Amino acid sequence: MKTRMLPPWRALLPAAATVASALLLTGCIYDAPLETRHTTPVDPAVLGVWEAVDPDDDGPETMVILRFSETEYLVHYPTKPADSMYFRAYAITEAGVPCVQVELLGSHDGLPTGTGRYQVVSYRLVAGQLEIRTLNDSLVSSELSGRAALREAFKKHARDPDLFTNPGTFKRVGE
Repeated sequence: MKTRMLPPWRALLPAAATVASALLLTGCIYDAPLETRHTTPVDPAVLGVWEAVDPDDDGPETMVILRFSETEYLVHYPTKPADSMYFRAYAITEAGVPCVQVELLGSHDGLPTGTGRYQVVSYRLVAGQLEIRTLNDSLVSSELSGRAALREAFKKHARDPDLFTNPGTFKRVGE
């Protein structure tokens, strides 16, 4: 099975009870990107409207993934107005590990304050569903400062099967 990498999120990505909770509460947020270069073309298989498989009490969380450029995505997640966030994402490979660099661009009420606005996630498509995992904070601490420290920690744990955790699963809307 081929694994593909995808985008999403600040207080996000990949459900204690819901995918939104996992994404919003367990995603490792960094003050710098792991990588800034991006040359991998957009994966058309992940474009579209996706809905969390495990809905929360208010109904399912929806995520929209759009092509922004040849190598970048624009992600809107969740799409509910009170929680709505927008992300720029692009596929990268670091230490031989394919993943996605995600940058929080803003929310429904403007840009957030503070320095943490980057995440690294992985994704794979399995049986028509999109599984997103966040970078494991136990291995690559969100307390790291700067890109060099982040890259060093990532490289140190690149072969660890638990590098990405907290899976969140989405199904394509309309299927």
